[in-house]
Amino acid sequence: MEKNLHQVREIEQLTPETFLIHLDRQNFEFKPGQYVILRNPETGEGREYSIYSSTREDRLSFLVREIKDGDFSRFLKHLKPGSSLMVEGPRGFFILDEQSLNGHPLLFIATGTGISPFHSFVNSYDKLNYQVLHGVHFADEAYGRSAFAEDRFCLCTSREDKGDYFGRVSYYLKEKPVDKELICYLCGNSDMIEEVTNMLETHGISPENIRTEVFF
Repeated sequence: MEKNLHQVREIEQLTPETFLIHLDRQNFEFKPGQYVILRNPETGEGREYSIYSSTREDRLSFLVREIKDGDFSRFLKHLKPGSSLMVEGPRGFFILDEQSLNGHPLLFIATGTGISPFHSFVNSYDKLNYQVLHGVHFADEAYGRSAFAEDRFCLCTSREDKGDYFGRVSYYLKEKPVDKELICYLCGNSDMIEEVTNMLETHGISPENIRTEVFF
């Protein structure tokens, strides 16, 4: 497993709780949808983060939500440009198969920072036939929305009516059943993954066409 030190280029604040950390890429190779472990090189403490950036960029970017009482996310937030992080990986199999890459209709469903692998997908591959459902609390949490085609993106906001749909992604799916031929990729908290998986199977989507990545 590759372990290398990477320099911090920038910490880009998106909301009061959420930021992007940009590192130099060096020769780091990965497949869109994979994750790494970011580690403090001095203490060895680390956390898993999906890669937000595309394979075309000369930097590695990660979308991080600062967790209350979360020492590691606070550590990342206060890193200065030029400081070093250990990057361990890549890991994971939440990647697009040949069928998905060759135009099969896809549904990407994310909550919160679970949008990261989908941001990497659409910025790495030009011809994906996708729709995105992104569930957040507030409209300003539409991280990276500009990367997605406007007519392929639906922001579901649960705490204010300022998105494209007022309510959770599960409510949206109850009102708007999906085509049973879709291949669905789900990334977010475990409760959403379980609820939406059951719902998609009820809509007739086969279990092998539901791929998941759980963010704890």
